[in-house]
Amino acid sequence: MPNTDDYFGPKAVNDHFMKITTLKHPSRDEAHPEDGNEDEVREYVAECANKIDNIEKPIFYEPDATDAGKRVIVVRRPGSGKYSDAPYITLQAHMDMVCFPKNDIFPLKVFDYDINGEKWIKAGEKDSISDPKKGTTLGADDGIGVATALALLEDETLKEYPLECFFTVQEENDMGGAEHFDKNLLKGRKYINLDAENEATIFYGCAGGCDVSFEGTVERSDMEDDFVALKVSISGLRGGHSGVNINNGRLNAIKGITEILINLNERITNRDVGEISGYDMRLISMQRDEQIKMNSIPSSASAVVAISMDKKESFENNFAAQCNALKALYQPEEDKFSWQVSWLGDVQEKPLSKISTDALLCLLCRIPHGVIRMIPQKDNVNLVETSSNLAGIEIGNDTVAIKGSNRSANDANMKALKNVQINIGNFFDYSVKYTDGYPSWQPNEKSELLAIAKDVYRSKYPEYSATVIHAGLECSQVVAKYGSDIDCISIGPTIVDPHSGGERLKASTVEQFYDAVTQIIQRIFEKE
Repeated sequence: MPNTDDYFGPKAVNDHFMKITTLKHPSRDEAHPEDGNEDEVREYVAECANKIDNIEKPIFYEPDATDAGKRVIVVRRPGSGKYSDAPYITLQAHMDMVCFPKNDIFPLKVFDYDINGEKWIKAGEKDSISDPKKGTTLGADDGIGVATALALLEDETLKEYPLECFFTVQEENDMGGAEHFDKNLLKGRKYINLDAENEATIFYGCAGGCDVSFEGTVERSDMEDDFVALKVSISGLRGGHSGVNINNGRLNAIKGITEILINLNERITNRDVGEISGYDMRLISMQRDEQIKMNSIPSSASAVVAISMDKKESFENNFAAQCNALKALYQPEEDKFSWQVSWLGDVQEKPLSKISTDALLCLLCRIPHGVIRMIPQKDNVNLVETSSNLAGIEIGNDTVAIKGSNRSANDANMKALKNVQINIGNFFDYSVKYTDGYPSWQPNEKSELLAIAKDVYRSKYPEYSATVIHAGLECSQVVAKYGSDIDCISIGPTIVDPHSGGERLKASTVEQFYDAVTQIIQRIFEKE
């Protein structure tokens, strides 16, 4: 194994996870399969399973499958002794990860560091602790779940209990594996998802969601000879998971650069509200500067604009002033906010016309991003009900595609959000389209599995919580497939800032998590 550092226990979990960090496994997109492939981790999981003596053979694994539902893996370890005929418990984790800032980050550069006596695990350059631009995702979401499931299959102290481990694909893209697998594959009806991100929290419900796209046309026109091109960018934002971090007060980079350009555009800004100089500005291009991921908040974005040569210095100064003001507004969350202005020289590409420039900036301003509605407060817990993430923008020669994702635990409010987006699209003459999405997972307060997990967590974490999460979990697809026949919870160790360069894993919580899963398994069979 390339990296044998022992960052946490149990050693089997550590070793499996460290191996996984060396293997390519960006989430695969059925529409663009070349952009991601979990096959290296799929092969590793199958290889590990086939080495375990008491595994039911053959395991369900189709090496050359292309359909998401057939690329999942199911491994069963039958029970023994008095548990030889007991029903299986199903443990589930996904084999893909979000790769930030790009797919080609393997093998990951993993290191540990200490904060207030606690060890944390991270990936990227070591100075990325303070500079997220130099960090990469760690893949603890959900490499730790995969490593834990493999370790539990190998655990001799649990060999009498029948375990069924279900490894899925494309969770970070469209939950394709969980949505499309054959219902007859799973035998277990108590289902523990290993993909949560807080050691002291049990999740028993989640939001549903879908992706949204705005598609329209733009017009390009000739530019006066005395205009020059400038590239403006903002970066260093925290970004993060578009569900878990959507209510943390973080700036969306696309929204941020849009706001600044609107404030500097003489045709849009109301001059009565400030002393900002306005500019006859034309937009040439705009983009998210890391790979577009629908479930991550943009942390960097840039635009190329054309302005009059004699306004270049003034524009740079005012852009910096706008960035300073925006940074101050988002403190302390965006303490690493940075920006840059680069002179590109003569305008080489036809810019958007004045009308198209203004309309696109106004559209980006109006597209919802962030928390739309909170769930009415219960037990002093603030939970997001409905949100939207503006995830990316792509400007072609005469077309624009703007991408985002919606989440909601309430079908009626999801429909209301869609109506708002459709109306905005109609106003700007953009078509608005949605993916089929994934369902919400409605909580079951009478769940027997939840009651067992609460007993375990109450003894381990006196201040534990059992709640729902404003993010998509594969449990929603599984419950939709099996209905009331299946009993689900989701648990995991502590992972902070997933889907961003700041992703990190609290080392001590891995062993605590493993012990919690072990105790839940044991108590389930004690009740049988």
